[in-house]
Amino acid sequence: MKQNLVLSILFLSFSIQSFSQENNDCDEPIFPYFASGINSRVEGENPAVRKAFEKIQRSETGIKPQNGFITLRLNITKTGKLCNVETFQIDQNYKSTEFNNGMLIKELQEIAIELTDWKRDKGYKTYNLIRLKIKNGRIEEIF
Repeated sequence: MKQNLVLSILFLSFSIQSFSQENNDCDEPIFPYFASGINSRVEGENPAVRKAFEKIQRSETGIKPQNGFITLRLNITKTGKLCNVETFQIDQNYKSTEFNNGMLIKELQEIAIELTDWKRDKGYKTYNLIRLKIKNGRIEEIF
């Protein structure tokens, strides 16, 4: 009886581990959007990205520090779903910083998460970059 109980517990434990180790699309290797023929992009491309950030670009004034760059790296699955967003913030001297004490990046991430309709020419997990130039306390350019 004990032996059957031990075998049952071991089998149950192994089964749970097997299911918990399912391969998630976000766990796959990642390739840059510009790699050989992947061509990952959001539907509507640059105009769609600029339109998504248009409101915050108009409304955010007095950003501190006043000059620098923000990069959002959107990691996209092979099926076009967002895995996560990584962020990089640097001032005009290329030193790591936080614009508006980290509040601006939170707003930008919320906007980036809303971008949908990611298209690709090949089925690979990839990333796309959205860069914002901060000049004189405003978002001057989105590229």
